[in-house]
Formats: sequence, C-alpha cells, structure tokens
Amino acid sequence: MGLGKSIKRSFWRGLAALLPTLLTFLVLVFGIQMVQSYIGQYVNEIIIRLMASGLGWTYDDTAKFYSDHLMGWLGIVVAIVLLCAAAYIVGTIIGGRLVRLLENAIIHLPIVRKIYPGAKQVSEFFFSERALEFRRVVAVEFPRKGMWMVGFVTGRGLAAISKRAGTETLSIFIPFTPAPITGYVVMVPRDDVTDLDLTVDEAIQFMISAGVIMPVAERGGLPAAVNVGHVEPGAANQSGTEAPASQDGAPTSK
Repeated sequence: MGLGKSIKRSFWRGLAALLPTLLTFLVLVFGIQMVQSYIGQYVNEIIIRLMASGLGWTYDDTAKFYSDHLMGWLGIVVAIVLLCAAAYIVGTIIGGRLVRLLENAIIHLPIVRKIYPGAKQVSEFFFSERALEFRRVVAVEFPRKGMWMVGFVTGRGLAAISKRAGTETLSIFIPFTPAPITGYVVMVPRDDVTDLDLTVDEAIQFMISAGVIMPVAERGGLPAAVNVGHVEPGAANQSGTEAPASQDGAPTSK
C-alpha cells in the first residue's frame, strides 16, 4: 500500500470517528444560538434594566459593565431554566388546560390555523409517550424500485387507495435529511414494507447525520463503510464504467 493511500485511509477513518462529536457540537451551538436569539437577548435586556434600577446606574453604564464582565451567558441560562419550567408546567394538568385555551385561540387565526394542526401532529408523533399502534421504523422502495428509504409507519393507508391497490396499505412518513420534521407521506402495500430493527431515535440520528451515525447494531461494519465508493485505479475502463469483476471479486483486465 502506497503512502498516499495510507494517509487517505487514515484521514477518512479519523473523520468518521470525529464527525459524530462535531455534529453533536454543531447541534448544541445551533440550539444555544436559537435560545439566545429568541429569548436570551430579551432576558439580558431585563437583567440590565433591573441592575440599572437597583444600583442607580445609567442604562449605558450598566450595559457596558454587563458586557465587560461577560455576563451575557446569564440570559441563556435563565432562558433555558424558563423553557424547562414552562415545559414542566405544560406537562401538568393545569398547564394542559392553559395549552388547550391557547390552542382554541390559535386555531381561529386565519393563517396559523392552517399550519398549527399539522405541526402539532408531527410533534406528537415524535415526542408523545403514548404507544402508537403502528409506530415502527421501516424501509420502502421510493421513489423507484431499487432505491430504498427509511421511514416511519404512521397509520393505515386511505381506504380508497387500499381498494385501488387491491391490498391493505400503510401510511409511511419519509423524512428529509437533515431536517426530519418535514418529508413525504406515501402509502405503500403492507407486503412491500420492510421492518427495520431500529428504534425511532436511532433512525432519526441516522437521518440527521446523513447516514454517518450508524445504528448500534450496524457499527461493526464501520471500516468497510468508510471505503464505500472508493474505486481502485484501473477499475474503470475508458468509457467511465466499472470493469467487470471476476469470480473472486477483482476487476478483470480487457
């Protein structure tokens, strides 16, 4: 093995080992930035005004002191605590009643009422603790035969489609990568659905990482997966197609 091939292989193995950590870090950074942008900056504004009022300083002096002492992280911490508290309250009986009142107000808004029900159903599918009758990870051939995609069974297919197909169909949600909250809904005959031995969390991680983060049961084949798509020099002919393989798997010469 040449030096160049050894360096290339070591690079891809190292990248495969580091990428899950990097993706986790990027997701955390993105989440913190979102919290800071939508909540944290306003919490910092309130803290600065309270400090200015309590200490008798001007707003500008207080804001400068706040910035010089790198106290901006307080807004993020307080925002995360508030979000956790709000989530806990919403999870209680009283919080549930408040959410229903808010929902009743939202569904009467002209544009929001078209978006909110679908968003609620998707969030309930991924985060609800209630057992769903058809909640499982599957693979279907989509958008054509021979091309497989991972999806989630969300329910039975429409009766009219099952009648036209002559067999029972299932509704399959096929998420987009790397944002699995959107995607396609296809109805597939039950016999054409292949169950996968994956949890919903493993499937979502696989999708968000574009296939880099493999399920636990599949990680034994990681070194082979790193070399997917690698073609040895001379394995392709002048037309750009791969040379036919001999019985032992090695390319044959013409």
